Amino acid sequence: MRLGVLVLGFAGLLSALSLVTWRQSRAIEALAELDHLERSLSLAEWERTELLRRIQGLASGPRISSFAQEHLGMHHPEASEMVLLPGGAP
Repeated sequence: MRLGVLVLGFAGLLSALSLVTWRQSRAIEALAELDHLERSLSLAEWERTELLRRIQGLASGPRISSFAQEHLGMHHPEASEMVLLPGGAP
């Protein structure tokens, strides 16, 4: 009888230790996945910031004016080239 209880207790202890080991390995896997996701998010935020900076540079007035002059043959009008239309802004 004592041997059976001892064997049963030992089996219970091994089961508990196995469960703890399994839970810890799952926690380590979850933490690794979380770290991977945080790195991906950080990279995506950096890329977004860089794209916004690039958009601001491309949309700047001096760049657009330079592009229009070089590629479209446009220029800033002289006073004699300006025509004021009647009517005003509502």
